Amino acid sequence: MKIVRLIVRLALLAILALIALFAWEHREALVDRLSIPLAAPFDSRAAFDRWLGEEPARAERFASFRDFLAEEGVAEVVEPWQLMRVDAYIARRCEAEPFAIPPEEVWPNVLPALRLVRNEVIPAVGPVQVLSSYRTPELNICAGGAGRSNHLQFSALDMATAPRRGGETLYRDLCAMHEAAGPSSRMGLGAYYDLSEGDYSGGRFHIDGEGYRSWGRSYSSGSSPCGRFD
Repeated sequence: MKIVRLIVRLALLAILALIALFAWEHREALVDRLSIPLAAPFDSRAAFDRWLGEEPARAERFASFRDFLAEEGVAEVVEPWQLMRVDAYIARRCEAEPFAIPPEEVWPNVLPALRLVRNEVIPAVGPVQVLSSYRTPELNICAGGAGRSNHLQFSALDMATAPRRGGETLYRDLCAMHEAAGPSSRMGLGAYYDLSEGDYSGGRFHIDGEGYRSWGRSYSSGSSPCGRFD
């Protein structure tokens, strides 16, 4: 009987080890999924309003930013306050503020991405929300971001649909949209879907106007699902 109990214990330990290995390999995506309900108080509209009210200068700068978007005709593409999100997961991990108002000199950089969202993305997948946009150099280092990340220049948006959905259908729609837009759009599409493993992205995707290309979960063109759907 001792041998049987030992075998059972070893089997349970092996199962737990496999579960732990799976959770580690997909840790960021699992956190992203779990944070959908948990992150709401952290980077919600109510949290943003509280953050904005902490310093009068913030409210003035944000008002100027909204005026800038209105003058450029893109104030209604997404809710402007969402463009102040820096990424709930990264902000928590790096013990940083969940919002940041980008420097005024980089505000024009976000316009190509917003126009692509308005003209291409929303017609293909419906309303969207911004999960992450501008990233300070300090936060980018803490997050392990690329040294030349477009988020540093406020020219990239990490997004999800609203209401949020994921799965193969979403990424099929995004890839078809990207192909139809073509090289002249200069659209960069981060389609974080792995055909072999399924969707662990929480429905997250990236849009920028810095050059026509696509990539997937490994942040390389070789991992992009676009062009590989049956």
